[in-house]
Parts: sequence; structure tokens; C-alpha cells
Amino acid sequence: MQEVILTEEELRAKCAGWQKILRLQDWIVITKIKRDRDMTLEGVCGECSWQLSKRMAAINILDPIDYPPETIERHDMELTLVHELLHLHFAALHDQGGNETPEEQAIEAISRGLVYLARRGGERENVELTDLRGDGS
Repeated sequence: MQEVILTEEELRAKCAGWQKILRLQDWIVITKIKRDRDMTLEGVCGECSWQLSKRMAAINILDPIDYPPETIERHDMELTLVHELLHLHFAALHDQGGNETPEEQAIEAISRGLVYLARRGGERENVELTDLRGDGS
């Protein structure tokens, strides 16, 4: 993947666009670019906290200056944003004390697929709707 670095203004615009795509327009989402030392969690590219009853969330994206240079993948702030937004769909199911690995893996796979499709202009690979239904119709 390519490196995608955004300004605060670009991050807010991307957030509004992805909220529409992900059907999260009814959420108030505040985005910020934060230095590693100001993040709540250690060693993450993004973090999301929410108040489900108010449908409000805060998403923090790691400042590019703190992105570790030795990682395999380049910093992609849009991908991180989409990943964090997807957490809002899982918020009602979230179990603070449980194993979050399967949820993280699902969110990571979905966010990568969505960003990939968006960057390709929404094109689909030669897949027919009948192939997706699996019912032979």
C-alpha cells in the first residue's frame, strides 16, 4: 500500500465521507492527529472511544512523525480512520473483558477491502451477483 498522510482538515473531510459510506452519519465523530505520547494506548496507529447512548465518538490517528520507520507497511491514515470508524458498528457488541482479536481481525479485513475498492473507484472484479448469492438464481 502507498503512504497516505493527511492534515487535520483532510482527516475531517475523509471522516465525513467515510461516515456516509459506512452509514454512520448519525454519529458525531471528532477526529484528531495525535503524537504517540498523547495516545491512550501504546504502539497503535489509531484509537477510538465512544459513548454509544449519545452516538458520539473520538478517533485519534497517530501523527506521521511518530510512525515507526521499521514497519513493513507504510503509514496510511485513511485506512486507520476507516478501521476506527468500523469499531462503531461493533460498539454495541463490544465486550471490554473479552478477547478482542477476532473483532480486530474482522475490522482490519473489512477496512482494507473498503479502502481498496474506494481507491479503485468502486470497481468490482468480475463477480456476478449470482456468484455472491450462492443460491443459483
